[in-house]
Amino acid sequence: MFPKLITRYVVWELLKVFLVSSAAFVLLMLLVGLAQKAREYGIGPDIVVQLVPYLLPEALMFAIPATSLFSVCVVFGRMASDNEITALESLGLSKTMVVVPSIILAFGLSLFAVFLNDIAYAWSHWGIEKVVLESTDKIVYGVLRQEGSFSSDRFSIEVDDVQGRTLIQPKITVNENEESSFHLSASRGEITVHPAGHSLQFKMDRGRINSENRGVTLVDGDQSIWDIPLRSPDETSVETANPSNLYLSQISGEIAAQEARLAATESEIIADATMQWLSGDFVGLTTADWKDRNDKLEKSRRRYSKLHVVPHRRWANGFSCLAFAIVGIPVALRLKTGNYATTFGLCFIPILILYYPLFMFGLSGAKTGVLPPLAVWMGNVGCLLVGLFLLHRELTR
Repeated sequence: MFPKLITRYVVWELLKVFLVSSAAFVLLMLLVGLAQKAREYGIGPDIVVQLVPYLLPEALMFAIPATSLFSVCVVFGRMASDNEITALESLGLSKTMVVVPSIILAFGLSLFAVFLNDIAYAWSHWGIEKVVLESTDKIVYGVLRQEGSFSSDRFSIEVDDVQGRTLIQPKITVNENEESSFHLSASRGEITVHPAGHSLQFKMDRGRINSENRGVTLVDGDQSIWDIPLRSPDETSVETANPSNLYLSQISGEIAAQEARLAATESEIIADATMQWLSGDFVGLTTADWKDRNDKLEKSRRRYSKLHVVPHRRWANGFSCLAFAIVGIPVALRLKTGNYATTFGLCFIPILILYYPLFMFGLSGAKTGVLPPLAVWMGNVGCLLVGLFLLHRELTR
């Protein structure tokens, strides 16, 4: 019964410190995240509040590794300074009685952190995009009332006045692509968001369209509706989405699909190049079209590499909780001080110097294909080796 009592005691102490410190850290991260999103998108408090559920997983994702390290530093530092570890050894019990439950708890937290990484990178990303998209008309109206104009990479609007939801003398420029655009103008107009079509609908009275390619066109009738795209088809397609914003459950299927697309692109390029080579069209092999095709092929290869990296990155991020805890436990036991700030600092500074440079080096190399995807684990492995060495010395001392 006594070992079970010790186990429950250690686990409960760790959980108390972890929950309190996580709550404080998450609250701070939420406030910073909400302020950043409000500044980035130019949104007000009514829209910012809707982002809280989507920013919470991201805040927890960053909080759990740091607070797991903080928890072991506080609990084991206090137990060592209060001679609780010495009392345990005087009863003939090993330090492993308190160390093993802590490592098991850190392992469980790591699994939960992997889940949070998946939610934060995928669900949270698309959730924030959805909230901002559905609130685009509110954002535009708010800016127009204050400044009389609004501009984004997709479109820009200038008005003489805003009366309720009615735009007086609106002039809209829509960027179709980098090289062409068209202009809409009307005596009066109104904009509403169309989430399903990823667009704004501009309803105009006695409007006029001025296109660089098609000239000036007067709109028939008193009223007409024009769609202003906010997202291109590529930005809403899984096939072209950033691999970082896909769920882990989507990765394996997308790897197979991307591999097939890559093989088809390579085969097409080889066939066309061979045909031009055999026909003696050597000049054609140096045209701008071939440069664009090669750039497209290289982009496809980079995406293929990134798709292989994403699962390793999320698992490595999650299991940083375990790596940090294994470093913190022996350091706290060795220092024997109740000053948790000192213990945490002595653990966290080496982690900053060792873990993050190794992690970023492995991640960058894996994304470019220079290193295998397993290189993402370099930071975790480095911390584990150091932590296990220190833990072995502490337990056999």
